[in-house]
Amino acid sequence: MRRASEMGWIERIIEVGQRSVGSARPADYEAALAAGVKFVSARSLHQNGVGQVLELVPEGANLLVTFDCDALDPSIMPAVIGPAPGGLTYWQAIELLDGVAKRGRIAAFDLVEFFPARDIAGLGALTAGRIVAHVIGLLARASATGAATSER
Repeated sequence: MRRASEMGWIERIIEVGQRSVGSARPADYEAALAAGVKFVSARSLHQNGVGQVLELVPEGANLLVTFDCDALDPSIMPAVIGPAPGGLTYWQAIELLDGVAKRGRIAAFDLVEFFPARDIAGLGALTAGRIVAHVIGLLARASATGAATSER
């Protein structure tokens, strides 16, 4: 995310779902704040809902959505390197994606940090697949309704 913040065409970065100590050092976090990154922890999302995130998304913007599997609770996404309790639920993730698609145009989407060796009974793969399928549906609906035109 640090490298993305250095690219001139990236106007805003919003990170959602943090809940444990990762590989970032305090200086990395401070640098992200200084660069204008907005953080919404999983705890804050659980307490205050997805609206606080959606308010940060500019209306009509072209959006790159990078969906990190680590943001999800390990009860639905065990296939990550560093599982931590208290992650987003499936429905919170869907509500976020739906809300983002209503506020702007999803110009790109990727799902990252899926680690098959840690999956349990295919649950993580199922969850990841459903999220990707949902986003494909959002993109198809936007295209069918003309919401994904260059005028936006």
